[in-house]
Formats: sequence, C-alpha cells, structure tokens
Amino acid sequence: MVGELVWSTAKGRGRAERVALGPLTALRWTVHAPEGMARWRAERRLRRAERALVAAGVGRVVLRPDFPCRELLRVLRPVDVLPFWREAADVLALGALAAQGVEPRRGRVALSAPRLCPELIGAARRLCPQVRGLLIDAPGGGEYARRLQKEFGLPVTPPAAGADATVALGPGGGRWGRSVELYGAGSLGGLRLKAEGIDLPADCADQVLALLWERGELKRGTLCARLIDRPEERV
Repeated sequence: MVGELVWSTAKGRGRAERVALGPLTALRWTVHAPEGMARWRAERRLRRAERALVAAGVGRVVLRPDFPCRELLRVLRPVDVLPFWREAADVLALGALAAQGVEPRRGRVALSAPRLCPELIGAARRLCPQVRGLLIDAPGGGEYARRLQKEFGLPVTPPAAGADATVALGPGGGRWGRSVELYGAGSLGGLRLKAEGIDLPADCADQVLALLWERGELKRGTLCARLIDRPEERV
C-alpha cells in the first residue's frame, strides 16, 4: 500500500482517505498544524499520522515538495525518484537535446560518470542508434566508446568536440550544453519526465512514475522528457 502525507496549516483533524494519484490508489493523511501551534504538538500529530498509515499497511509515502518534516519520519520511507531518473537517463538525454532545439540525428550527447556504471552503459547502448555522437566522459570511456563504434558504427566523440547535452551520473567530469544531474539531490535541468496517457499533478508526478516503474507498470517507450514551460509546473 502506498501512502501520501500532506501538511496543512488549516485547522482540522487528521484522518485517512483513499485518493487516486493517476493510476495509483494511495491512502492520504493530512497533518493539520495551524500557524502558532507548538512544534511538539505538530510533531505529535505527525507521529500519529505515521502510526496510522503503517497500521494500514503503508510502507512507502509520497510527499509534496513543501512537506516540512520528512527528516522526522521514523518508519515510512519517502519515495526516492533518483533510481528512476538514472534508469531513464537516455530519455532525459533526448529531452535535453529537444530542449536545445537539436534533433537526435544531428546531436551529440555526453554521458559523464566517475565510473562505467550500469546506468551509463545502458543509456549509451540505447542512444547509439538514435544520436549523431556520444562522448563517454568516464574512466575507460575512450575504450568503451571504441567498442560502441565497432558495434553500432557511431563515431567516437572526443572531449574537444563537445556535446549538445550532458547527462551526469556522478560529480566531476565535463559539462556541455544543457546538463542533467542524476546523482545527489539530482536536477533535471528544467526538464520533466512524462508518460503517455498518464496525467499527474506536477508536484508528485516523478514519485508516482517512479513507483509505477518499480512495479514494472511503466514502459520505457511511453516515457518522454519535456521542458517545463508553465509556472505551476516549477515545483
């Protein structure tokens, strides 16, 4: 069971209610903490909410960006979107090219990481048939790029040639064009992942998509990355 915790400064009493988050059904609990309420009382209400959701079978919880007390959760685990983002590195690379106005067949993508991690290797192999060139900016990247050249015929792109977009899977390394940072806190460089046929609130979309991906209910072919162009999407 998936839960959702909502923080509200309005007066009220918390209770569980079933809500739809796109194709997911979640058990939502609103923690009411009006302005002026003592911190210890607000935390006690959060403890009660957590106990109630856990008793109902909730293990993972969706949190909105303005939720102020995620570090106080003791049992419930907030949904981590970073593994999903890293698995979708190739989709984000294509979205970064599109945001730069570059067609994939004319664009070069840099994949940067402290090592040749599985996410980099997977993204590289999926991008090879689609882009003009790949720059593998990682230890052993030159040799791996030559292997890709033999397999796919894609020219090896040296660092001096640069790239139109960069997907970074770790700190360090170069950055060219629009940069997507898939490590630490993560940053999609103004992009948002979307799935065909699934309409989700912007402030929890990535968490719901991450859950669907974990469950095998989301196919890579339905994903795309688009530049955020509306103020309400900038959460």
